[in-house]
Amino acid sequence: MASTENKAKYRSEQQFANSFIRDCPPSVWTRNSATERHLRFAMESTCSDGRADWVWASSDSCWEALAIRDAADLLQNPTCSRILTNLKRIESTCETTLLDRTGVSRSTLRRFISQLSDFGLIAIKKDGKYVLDSRWHIPKVEIVAFEFKLNDWRRAFYQATRYRTFAHRVFVVMPSYVVQRIGPAHDSFRTQNIGLISYDESGAKRLLPSLKRKPKSPSSFLQAIGMLTS
Repeated sequence: MASTENKAKYRSEQQFANSFIRDCPPSVWTRNSATERHLRFAMESTCSDGRADWVWASSDSCWEALAIRDAADLLQNPTCSRILTNLKRIESTCETTLLDRTGVSRSTLRRFISQLSDFGLIAIKKDGKYVLDSRWHIPKVEIVAFEFKLNDWRRAFYQATRYRTFAHRVFVVMPSYVVQRIGPAHDSFRTQNIGLISYDESGAKRLLPSLKRKPKSPSSFLQAIGMLTS
């Protein structure tokens, strides 16, 4: 009877997600105090191969005050994010190296280098090599990505593994009557560091944690920063 009530309560995944976002406290997925941090949210993110249903991010700095905010659109560009992640603040990098690492044409590279330089994110040295400029600063952030599903936990798990490219933590959120069927797959969730949350009208319960880890792709992480600051 309980499972029937749960199934009837959420008519769509969007309704289920909205309920979770509205009522679930951040303490379920993070140790950071949300009241002491600057928060940003995004629905249907586009900073990875898959689209995370919801992205929650906390920062120690005010998002609106970030110097990189003016260049948010550039940060979301895959080529620009790859350029930036292959540069250092002191040690310079030559054009040939950037061409090899970004896989774009010389004209494309130079066009984006020029734009990044105009925003003060890249400095061009006298010898023609490149370094990160003084305005380049990434705030201390924690990005958590969520995948909501009412039934297909295998699909949810597959989608969630993609979000590890840009997020520090990733969670699959499903109704309690579905989570009960996932038991044998818990080892797969742990191996991929995908957390699991059971949620229904009685509240949320974190069944498996997602340990805070560096995103697997620095360039995808920068794209996420750009998305969140735009």
